[in-house]
Amino acid sequence: MAAAEPILGIDLGTTFSTACVVMDGRFHYALDNRGDSCIPSVVHFPKAGAVLVGHEAEKLRTTDPVNTIAGIKRVIARPIDSPAARVLDSASAFKLKGVGSSEVKVITRGGEFSASQVASFIVRHLKERAEHRFGRSMTKCFMTVPVAAGQEVRDAMVRIGRMAGLEVLRILSEPVAGALARGLAGAAATDKPSLVFDFGGGTLDTTIVQRQGGRISVHAVGGDDCLGGNDFDLAFARFVANHIWGLAGNDVTKDALLFDRIQRQCELVKRALSLKPESRFFVPDAVGAAGQRRPLETTVKREQLYLPWKELVDRSLAVTAQTVVDAGLKPKDLGNVMLIGGTTFVPQVREAVARTLPVTIDLENDPQTAVARGAALLGAMPHLLLD
Repeated sequence: MAAAEPILGIDLGTTFSTACVVMDGRFHYALDNRGDSCIPSVVHFPKAGAVLVGHEAEKLRTTDPVNTIAGIKRVIARPIDSPAARVLDSASAFKLKGVGSSEVKVITRGGEFSASQVASFIVRHLKERAEHRFGRSMTKCFMTVPVAAGQEVRDAMVRIGRMAGLEVLRILSEPVAGALARGLAGAAATDKPSLVFDFGGGTLDTTIVQRQGGRISVHAVGGDDCLGGNDFDLAFARFVANHIWGLAGNDVTKDALLFDRIQRQCELVKRALSLKPESRFFVPDAVGAAGQRRPLETTVKREQLYLPWKELVDRSLAVTAQTVVDAGLKPKDLGNVMLIGGTTFVPQVREAVARTLPVTIDLENDPQTAVARGAALLGAMPHLLLD
C-alpha cells in the first residue's frame, strides 16, 4: 500500500516564508540553494527571464528596488486605501495601485500583479523547493494566517495555493500552529492556559490556548495586523533619517531609492543588535546634497533604539493584556508565555514581555520556523486541534 502523500505546512511570512513536512516522525524543510529553511518573502521581476524569489531576489533590492517586491503579505486581500497598503506604499520604492475595494496591485516592469499573484510566486517557490528536496510531487498543504485575518484573507490564501499548484486543505491561525510546534498537546505540556506571543515581520498575534487531553483549545485571540518587525525597521530608518537631517539637512525620506536602502540596512543592524550590544551601520551616498553625498558610517547601540521602538513595544503589550482580559484571566493564571516569530529575537521585546507577565517565558530556539512546523504537524496528525 502506497504511503499517503505528505502535507506541506506553509508559513507565508511578511519577511521570511517556510515550508515543512512531517515524514518518518521528523520535521523536514523545503530548503533553498543555500540550504536555508527561512526563505526571504521577496519577488523580483527581471528584464528578461523567469521571476526570481528568495535570496536571489533579495540581493536585487539594493540595485533594482522598484521591481523587487517585499512585504506583500501585509496587503493580501487589502484595498489601496487600507492602513497596511498606505504604510507599505509610503515605505517602499515599488508602487502600489488599486481601485475601490479590490485587492491592491503592484506595478512592475513585467506588468501589474495583484498581491495574491505576487504571494503565489513565493508559495510556488516553496512547493518547487520541497519537490526538489523530497523527489516527489507535492499537491496538498495546510496554510497559516494571522489570528485576526478575516474570511477575505482566508479565501485569498486558498486562491494563492491554487495559483501555486497546491490544494489548501486547511487554514489555521499562526499562533495555534506555533503552540502545536512547541508541543502544547504533548504529555509534558502544562494543563494551565498558555499565551502564545507571535511577533512576526508584519503582524502581532496573541492567543490563549490550553491543553484538553491530547488536544488544544483556543480561549481568546488578539492581534495587530499593522505591527511587526517591518515597523521596527521603519522606525529605525526614521531615526537614521533624523540623524542625517541634523548632519547635512537632506531629507532622505523624500528619496525612495535611498530610503529603501536605509531601511534594508536597518533590518540587518536590527538583527545584529539582537546578538550583541552594538553594531556598525553603513550606507553609501547618504549624507549631503544630491551629487555630493558622502557615506554614513557610525556605530549604533541597543539603547539608542529604546525610544524609537518604545511605542511599538507598548502597543504589543497592550494587545497582549487585552487578550488575557478577554480570556477572563489574570497574568498569574497563565502557565507560561511562548515566544515565536522573528521579532521576539529583539531583546527589548523579550524584556518587556518578561516584565509584564511574571510567569515562565518559554523561548523558542528557532522561532521563525515554529509556525510552519505546527502546520506540518497538524497535517500529519489533524486530531491534535479541537475545532
